[in-house]
Amino acid sequence: MIDVRNLYKNFGSVKVLKAVSVSIEKGEKVAIIGPSGSGKSTLLRCMNLLEEPTYGEVWINGRLITPVDPYLHPEIIMSSKTFRKMFKERMSAVKEGYMTEQELAAMLISEIKKHDFLRRFEGGEYRRMMRDLSRTYGENVDKVRRGIGMVFQHFNLFNNKTVIENLMLAPTLLGLESKEKAKEHAMHMLRRIGLEDKAYVYPSTLSGGQKQRIAIVRALCMNPEYMLFDEPTSALDPEMVGEVLQLMKELADDGMTMVIVTHEMGFAREVATRVLFMDDGRIAEDGTPEQVFGNPKNARLKEFLSKVLP
Repeated sequence: MIDVRNLYKNFGSVKVLKAVSVSIEKGEKVAIIGPSGSGKSTLLRCMNLLEEPTYGEVWINGRLITPVDPYLHPEIIMSSKTFRKMFKERMSAVKEGYMTEQELAAMLISEIKKHDFLRRFEGGEYRRMMRDLSRTYGENVDKVRRGIGMVFQHFNLFNNKTVIENLMLAPTLLGLESKEKAKEHAMHMLRRIGLEDKAYVYPSTLSGGQKQRIAIVRALCMNPEYMLFDEPTSALDPEMVGEVLQLMKELADDGMTMVIVTHEMGFAREVATRVLFMDDGRIAEDGTPEQVFGNPKNARLKEFLSKVLP
């Protein structure tokens, strides 16, 4: 699964994500909807570290790809100098019978989290502790990210390379396939989407819909476990949207795990197994398409749907 735990992302003084937690199971098709500026694309980009979270953790298949966040691990907080000092100072409450040691520990952990005492006071010791723990629990990030395909709003094809060179680049550069095998795989993917005749042309000669389908199969050439789509149709002319959505529907039917930031409400309702509504940097509602579109509970979601649904 993809497991996002208590994620924060700040750009300077602007807080874009605020305590976002979500788990995405293998085989799910999750659509993320919401108004512009709500944090949808930032959340998606944090899932494969194109954006590095300010706080919080991201786990992929049980492997941590961000630094350890001590505030998610009570045992780490309890081992800190700050906790030990506070515990010693408050022991009188335990001796006088007002609370147990366990209750005092829980109270202090909550207080340390609330006031960010570790980051403010532990200094170099805190940074060393996080570095050591990240070595213990972490994984090779690049290795994990190979299993996550990403499709961008503006295609991001290499314009100085032909279509087939775009498809072959990553598998050969990383040594996952020989050039012969990568070429064979790339041609197979082009045949799948009916663009075999475009193998040796440059992206500048393609339509927007063709570029986006090429971008999708380029990601698929890495045989990913997960596919992340960041508004894949928003840069397309309306008549080209259908061919891209059709390819995405085929991927969904094949069982691919997908997370899709989209403004295509009809597609989200038809293809997604789960819909997340984001507002002001938080997940405001999480449910099936039937629940989110048919019986929304969040007032902001009701307002949003009234403006985007026919």
